[in-house]
Amino acid sequence: MIRKATIQDAKDIATINIRSWKQTYKGIFPQEFLDNLTVNDENIEKCQNKIKEYAVYIKDNKIVGIIRYGKNKKGYDNNYGEIYALYIDSKYHHQGIGKELVKYVINELKNNYDYILVSTLVNNPANTFYQKIGGKLIGKSNFILENKSYLENLYEFKTKE
Repeated sequence: MIRKATIQDAKDIATINIRSWKQTYKGIFPQEFLDNLTVNDENIEKCQNKIKEYAVYIKDNKIVGIIRYGKNKKGYDNNYGEIYALYIDSKYHHQGIGKELVKYVINELKNNYDYILVSTLVNNPANTFYQKIGGKLIGKSNFILENKSYLENLYEFKTKE
């Protein structure tokens, strides 16, 4: 089941987000940076402040997937929304949850945007996932972390057929 996130979900969202970063970006981002990521009051508060941008996937009576979305932040025109984050608890990978969350966002944003952007690091295994579910590679962008630039692939999804 997918639903809009609530303030009470913030700790679970932060936990999935940080756990996913530690697993997904191992060998990509500096290990010291990843080792220092923890679920703390500051991270939970940041999540609470953006809670309207999140939806969560509930399975087995707990949050196992999260997606954050809204207006694009990549400098594209107003026809573009964006998925900022999509993370699934690793125990629930390969069950179609990510695809369902992307479909949910496309449906949520289709009245306001013609396209949805998703960027993912070039070295991220998620590139295969986005291509498999219909994302069209339209360019590259940069992600800056601790004054270092990382190349991302930029995918586009149409909201209307």
